[in-house]
Amino acid sequence: MGNSKPRRVNPEPPVKIDGGPKISRLVLEKAFEISKSIKAKALFLYVDICPDYRLIKSAKEDFNIYLVARTEDMYKQVENLVDRVLLVPNIPLTRMGQIKVAVMMAISQNLLRTGDLVVCLSGVPNFGIVDTLVVMEVGKESEVITSEQIIDFTKDVDQKVFEEIVYIAIEIANEGREGRPVGTTFVLGDSENVLKYSKQMVLNPFKGYSEKHRIIYDADVRETVKEFAQLDGAFIIKKNGIIESAGAFLKADLIPDKLPQGWGARHYSAAAITNITNALAITVSQSSGDVRIFKGGVPVIEIEKPLQS
Repeated sequence: MGNSKPRRVNPEPPVKIDGGPKISRLVLEKAFEISKSIKAKALFLYVDICPDYRLIKSAKEDFNIYLVARTEDMYKQVENLVDRVLLVPNIPLTRMGQIKVAVMMAISQNLLRTGDLVVCLSGVPNFGIVDTLVVMEVGKESEVITSEQIIDFTKDVDQKVFEEIVYIAIEIANEGREGRPVGTTFVLGDSENVLKYSKQMVLNPFKGYSEKHRIIYDADVRETVKEFAQLDGAFIIKKNGIIESAGAFLKADLIPDKLPQGWGARHYSAAAITNITNALAITVSQSSGDVRIFKGGVPVIEIEKPLQS
């Protein structure tokens, strides 16, 4: 991930559950059996619910094991244990949300292709227990992937820029702003064409600034983006991470027939702009906190916000 890794805080200490480690080992061993039996391409496992790293060393010759880390510390602890460690936002996610984010990151990094079978494990980090096992085929619509267009969906943008914006979107969905839920849209890539189908709803707050003050990796810019997410309209971002504008109204009105009924203007416009350009769009729903990623006029993946306890 290099310098693009956002800052994260360490997770809270896990809560001990009677029998948790034993249950986790049993689930992990069964996941290894399933992976071998179906000739899975990979098994995904979150670092903070892994019961025993020695089990991983004994199994990784039969299939790829992709560990998923939520913090820099976790990443560094296991980066030499397996071939690939995926760094994801250290933010509460549903069990299925954990799986979706991990699989999405692997696809964006070209680690998976159409037809690959994968086994995914998730659970509750604070409990330190593996309690969910999902088997899926990449490229087939399912509860994890909502469109076959998930494959190569980041081909027209910088993969690290995409990941950075996903992190920001999930943070906005989880935190809101000043105690209030916030909805917004990020349109990434093919910015010249996107700008043709947009107009400013407010004065562009990024106009006149040099590119180094508009790059999405910059920590100050990240905070500025979160603040401007309260504006109506979309962020338009070049494929290399330079922000062109905020508060932009997307004029594209060609809506694909496959979209669900009842969505708001934000989601329809995100679908429409990706249907007539090579951009992809990432939306945060103000009402639900769900994050959706659009490519080719359809949502390719949806990440649900967990219920607040």
